[in-house]
Amino acid sequence: MIRAWLVDARGARESDPAEAASAAVEGRAMTWIDFTDDDEEQALAAIRPFDIHPLAIEDMFAQVNRPKVDNFGRYLYLVLHSARWNEDRPTLREIDFVLGERFLVTCHAGEPRSISAAHEIMPRRPELLAQGPSRLLHFVLDVLVDHYMPIMDRISEMIDSYEEQLFDRRGMLANQRILHLKRGMAALRRILGPQRDTLLALTRDEFHAIPADMRPYLRDVYDRLARVHDFMDSFRDEVATLLELQVSTASNRLNEVIKRLTVVATVGLPLTVVTSYYGMNFQFAEYGWRYGWAYVLGLLALTAGVTWWFLKKKRWM
Repeated sequence: MIRAWLVDARGARESDPAEAASAAVEGRAMTWIDFTDDDEEQALAAIRPFDIHPLAIEDMFAQVNRPKVDNFGRYLYLVLHSARWNEDRPTLREIDFVLGERFLVTCHAGEPRSISAAHEIMPRRPELLAQGPSRLLHFVLDVLVDHYMPIMDRISEMIDSYEEQLFDRRGMLANQRILHLKRGMAALRRILGPQRDTLLALTRDEFHAIPADMRPYLRDVYDRLARVHDFMDSFRDEVATLLELQVSTASNRLNEVIKRLTVVATVGLPLTVVTSYYGMNFQFAEYGWRYGWAYVLGLLALTAGVTWWFLKKKRWM
C-alpha cells in the first residue's frame, strides 16, 4: 500500500504518489510518501523523481539493516526500529526514512504504530509537514520512542514477578522463563545501542536536511531513548542476578532436603545397632524378663531421643 500526503497553499491532502513527488521536486509543495516493502515496483516508480541512490534503495527493501544514518548530501537515509513486547520477547520492525528538504519517504513492513499515528494526525495538523519534512520526522520518532517506555514497564513487572516467585516454595520458577526474558532483552539491546547513536548523530549540525531549529527537539527524543537504554542495562544486571539467585535457591533447597535425610539416617543409625544386637542368634538375659519387650522398646526410644538431643545441641538441625 502506498499513501502520499501533499501540503501546499491549499492545505494538506492525500495525493497520488507521482503527483506528490513531482510537486516536491518542482518546489511547489512539501510531500510525504509512505509505502510497505511489498510494493517495490510501484514505490520505485513513485520515488524515481527524487533520484535516490541505488544503495539506499537496496537497503530500503532489504529489511535487515541495523539502525544507521547515511548522508547523501541532498537527503539523509535513516534506519530505525519500532518495538512491541509480546509475552517474553520483542517484535521489531524496521522503518526506513529518506529525508530531503521538501520530501520525506518512509518504507516499512506491516503498519508501525508511529506511522499510523502520523497518518491519523496529518488532517488535523498539516503544519507538521508544511513547516518541513524534518518536523514530521520528529513526530514519528517521538511516537516511536514513546512506545519503548511501556516495554520497560512490562520488563520491570516481569522481573519483579519472577523475584517473588523465586522465594515462593509453592511455585518453583523455571530457568527457561528467565532465559527467554534474557534473550528477548538481548535482542532489544542490540537495536537500542545503535539506535541511540543514530539519534545522537541527528542532533549535530552536519546534516543539511535537518534545520538548526529542529535539533533541540531531536535531542529531546535522544535523551528519552538514552534513558530507555539505561533501563535495559539495569534490567540486564537484574536478570543476571536473578539467574544466580535461582541457582543459589535451588542449591539451598537441595541442601535442606539432604539435611533432613541426613537427620533421619543419623537418628535411625543407633536404632539399627540396637536391633541388630538383639537380633543375633544368642540367648540374652533380657529374653527371660517378664517385660523384656518393654525394656527393648524403651531402649530404642531413649537412643533415638539422645541422638536427637545431641544433634539439637550441636545445632546441626
